[in-house]
Amino acid sequence: MIETGSSSGTLRAQIEALPFWRGPVALRPLVGGLCNDNFVAQDISGSYVVRCGRDIPIHGIFQGFVQTAMNAATEIGVTPALRYATPNISVIDFVEGRHLQSEDIRNEAILAALVGRIRKLHDGGEAIRGSLTYFWPFQVVRQYVRYCLENGARQKDELEVLGDHAAALERLVSPFRPTFTHNDLAPQNIMLNERGQVLLIDWDYGAYGHPLFDLAAITANADDCDEVEPKILNLYAGGSHYELWKQFRLFKLIVNLRETLWGAVQEIASPLKQEIVQAGMASIYPDQEQGYAGYTELNRKRFYRNFSQFKSLYG
Repeated sequence: MIETGSSSGTLRAQIEALPFWRGPVALRPLVGGLCNDNFVAQDISGSYVVRCGRDIPIHGIFQGFVQTAMNAATEIGVTPALRYATPNISVIDFVEGRHLQSEDIRNEAILAALVGRIRKLHDGGEAIRGSLTYFWPFQVVRQYVRYCLENGARQKDELEVLGDHAAALERLVSPFRPTFTHNDLAPQNIMLNERGQVLLIDWDYGAYGHPLFDLAAITANADDCDEVEPKILNLYAGGSHYELWKQFRLFKLIVNLRETLWGAVQEIASPLKQEIVQAGMASIYPDQEQGYAGYTELNRKRFYRNFSQFKSLYG
């Protein structure tokens, strides 16, 4: 079994020994992941991304479910194809392109392509083979709050307040139909390939869930993009109304809150080397403190800014 955070030499040796490769394989680290060890691999057949993961119960990440989600997403056609898998390693097609930037969602063509991909994912549940977990962000927040309180997080004086906010928001959720969801659509998990196509990557949290959690993440994980939100709802639902707007903004808040507390948990629990985390943060959020604490604070500020707006609109 491969453990993330193990020595680079050990990881490389185990990857190189995979029977998938045709001839010698060259490996180089892939910077950007905040939860896994990643490499770009090349053999005579082409280039691939190798993700080395492990089960992380505190985050609800279990590699069997992750690979179920990846296989389904591959069949639907919304992600780079999964080519080979062991219990802890995934070999995926390498895609020439770049991660989404916050300003990209103001581009109408890119936004339409992104929402279309999400809609295709949500409509693609029949591609799921085998068991898949359920992702409920309010329960995730409860678990994170409990974990942080029990393990001496630096935010201990604020944690119960954040948990109370999540509980109040959960009581406002309207009935809905669960769909196949990604549940981690931060910009670093959305790619634009060389042809301008949008692809969704990183399926650690792929599950059945609420479709608005994915939609709200488009702007919850960006700043100063409120004007884009009517376009998102029009593209996805063909229009909007009072209750849909309220639910969208509610899920935007729980995205912010989940990301805040995910960072707080990672400050305590992550086995990744500090230099890997810092490099990943620098590549994604260069203006923030380079570590999990920077990620926590970025999303904490987003939560309180959006929470103030929500309270002004809905009391």
